Amino acid sequence: MQLRRLFRVTSSLVSIAVLTSCAQSPAPEAPFQLTVAHINDHHSNLLPHESTQLRVGGESYTVETGGFARVVAQIDAIRGANENVLALHAGDAITGTLFYSIFKGEADAALMNQVCFDAMALGNHEFDNGDAGLKLFLDSLAQTDDCRTEVLGANVQPEVGVSPLTPKTRWDSFKPYTIFSLNGEKVGVIGLDIAVKTKNSSQPDATTMFADELSTARYYVAELQQQGIEKIGLLTHIQYKNDLRLAEQLPAVDFVIGGDSHTLLGNYAQQGLPTVGPYPMQVQNLDGTPVCIAQAWQYSQVVGELQITFAGDAVAQCGGQPHLLVSTDAPQAVQQQPFITAVAPDAEAQRVLVQYQDRLEHLTQAEIATVTERLCIERMGPATQPECGIGRQSDIHAVVAQAFLASAPQADFVLQNGGGVRTEIAAGSLTVADAYQLLPFANTLVEVAITGAQVKEVLEQAVSYALSDSGSDGAYPHGAGIRFDVDLNAPDGERFSNLEVQGAEGWQPLVATQHYTMITNSFLSSGADGWRLLGELNAQGLVQDTYVNYAQSFVDWARKTQIIERPSAHSTQSYRAVAE
Repeated sequence: MQLRRLFRVTSSLVSIAVLTSCAQSPAPEAPFQLTVAHINDHHSNLLPHESTQLRVGGESYTVETGGFARVVAQIDAIRGANENVLALHAGDAITGTLFYSIFKGEADAALMNQVCFDAMALGNHEFDNGDAGLKLFLDSLAQTDDCRTEVLGANVQPEVGVSPLTPKTRWDSFKPYTIFSLNGEKVGVIGLDIAVKTKNSSQPDATTMFADELSTARYYVAELQQQGIEKIGLLTHIQYKNDLRLAEQLPAVDFVIGGDSHTLLGNYAQQGLPTVGPYPMQVQNLDGTPVCIAQAWQYSQVVGELQITFAGDAVAQCGGQPHLLVSTDAPQAVQQQPFITAVAPDAEAQRVLVQYQDRLEHLTQAEIATVTERLCIERMGPATQPECGIGRQSDIHAVVAQAFLASAPQADFVLQNGGGVRTEIAAGSLTVADAYQLLPFANTLVEVAITGAQVKEVLEQAVSYALSDSGSDGAYPHGAGIRFDVDLNAPDGERFSNLEVQGAEGWQPLVATQHYTMITNSFLSSGADGWRLLGELNAQGLVQDTYVNYAQSFVDWARKTQIIERPSAHSTQSYRAVAE
């Protein structure tokens, strides 16, 4: 840790240049190289991913990737190998695993302090527990002489005197930008959060506002230039496509380190990973000079190493590479691939992580709610067990759908598949461990922009798949905020009728031409389980991943609800089985 801090402090010192004149004409100015070590969207994924599939030379290998202790080790290695280094985090540090559900950002901050990031941008998920929840996380980040992480959010506007983030002034908890001094060179970094998404899809306080990203960036670029700062970077959580757009519309910007879209840059297609483009991407700013743009995928698996060479105050060259972190015992065929780096976990970071992991295993047995009656499970159709109420639809699916809808106030309704919920819940004490057995997959909640006609179509697709010889009854739809009648004897395409959605004025007919916001899980959004239309909508950009783990959303809802009762209503109002 002391060595890590030494690298951090040394990289921030302003060196004094001694100028000598040995010839009549001055020597040309030496190029300045800036190295940026960066991550984004780790979403409380502190442990390694044990079963990542990588394809090499026609063979498939299962390897361990990432983990925050490896992130610490790799950023230390980058600092040790380069002179002028900034370590940056582009937001969404929190929410996504039990480490956040239980520790509310404390565990994430403890591991981030092992890196000692120079700056972090606020992301939309930093607001998932309101302004007070964000303040709790920020208070855990190091703010000492040895290690200070500057938190940036130029377009974030909590109400002063109302929000716990801004008890006295606008910048009590974060800044619009910060200026680093590196070997006599000054580099300004501006932070931006995605405005509309954070306000509408997360849970900031009602009085906290978010300004337009472009106009905010333009304002603070000008402010930095007025101070004589001409080496300028953006640390953004606004999605890769918006990084490209902003870079081209702004003057003076030299680099962008981004997040939110979980974009993987670099040539990983041959390993079977979802590569979007080259690392780094390069565009031209409004002045016609290069801008280096980078992002580092997701979940503590990649550390980006962006190398920017300046000629004066303009970018002369964009370079560097991403590092997909794998274990040191990964097969040599994997380790020898470009952009894959085998690294051992940092020992001190691993020690800190194990402490939280041990506490987590103990705390997951603690009660988070009480269930008043057994919540029976039926993937498709009414219950057949007398103790569950013969003819009654699945209670646990209805409860889970209620939880998902409560976690997404912007949504009109929820639809999910029967197979995404795996167990019933007994009456009595409900623990976090129970919740993760109930919802065991690595699914996240996604937001779908969908018309009423498309809702009807996807419901019909789901049931057609459930009834097919090669299908599964796990495709059957369950929901909240939506209800319908089902007749499996009707022709394909006519099995659902009397579709209604619940709004401020009660239950209203589903309107074919009206646009709705639907919440479902990321598995279905790929078109899986016969829900093919969702895959098509996803390809059209109409599906937005919230990156909230679906089990965590249930845990958070259960904690607030405390007493979970048997539901009085279900999405399936009437059900007629085949040949009934």
